[in-house]
Amino acid sequence: MHIKKQRGMKQVFLIQRGLPHYPMILMKMWDDPKLALTPAQKAKLKEIRKNTMKEIRDIAPEVRQLRKKIITASKTGSSPQTLFADVDKLASLKARATKVHLKCIYETLEVLTPKQIAYIKNTMKHRRKKRSQK
Repeated sequence: MHIKKQRGMKQVFLIQRGLPHYPMILMKMWDDPKLALTPAQKAKLKEIRKNTMKEIRDIAPEVRQLRKKIITASKTGSSPQTLFADVDKLASLKARATKVHLKCIYETLEVLTPKQIAYIKNTMKHRRKKRSQK
């Protein structure tokens, strides 16, 4: 169920692959002694996550509704011209969500030290490698 929900959230973004989802990554590594997040960093990262998730949760229902509306209408023979306004609105919402995501990435990297960033990237690289070997 959790994985299915995550896939649904990815559909909110214009860029669905390639951009790191630091809040999710950091949740898994939160108390990793090698990452060594300070209490001040944890507080800032929690605030970034809270703000990001709120903005995405505000956008997501409208994205899902428009997507479903466009798909249903196209399958029932609606002319493309009648769907263009909804497509433009959907693209705008997805762009807005992607901008929120980019802001989250930037703010997260501003909180972390270069050493912590390198550790996260290295850890993620190893996890991807392990998954691809399975």
